Amino acid sequence: MKFGKSIGIVAAGLTAIGMAGFASSGAQAASDTGTANATIVQAIGITAVNSLEFGDILNGAANTVTVSAVGARSATDGTQLIGGTVQAASFNVTGDGNRAYTITLPAAATVTEAGGATMTVNNFTHDAGGAPALTAGADTFNVGADLTVALGQVAGAYTGTFTVTVNY
Repeated sequence: MKFGKSIGIVAAGLTAIGMAGFASSGAQAASDTGTANATIVQAIGITAVNSLEFGDILNGAANTVTVSAVGARSATDGTQLIGGTVQAASFNVTGDGNRAYTITLPAAATVTEAGGATMTVNNFTHDAGGAPALTAGADTFNVGADLTVALGQVAGAYTGTFTVTVNY
């Protein structure tokens, strides 16, 4: 009987070893927690404050009248400038903190007189410099341009609009 007990003990030992092999073959797993962040930025805004005013101009000669971004008026024929209101357009910009922004000016615009005569406004410039930025969420800049007056331009009051875009 001694021999039978030995076989039973050996069989039990082999079974235990086999089970231990199954238990140690499990996969290893790990995990960690990620972080998600977002910042909501106040939208940039722009408001026109003053209109671009070229003043009073005689219709006797072809002329290019310039109002600079600082409001100075000049012309290719200065003798045709006879007063009136002269000023650069001005714009207020609002937005987030001290962010930098860009200014996009139009290539050209048209001003029209009540009877349908037109003139071209082009060569827009601004005085905000190469890297405009908001200071405490605000900034102001001025815009000037050229007005092309034709020989014998129809007399009258001309008006039109132009779009200035700001972006972060």
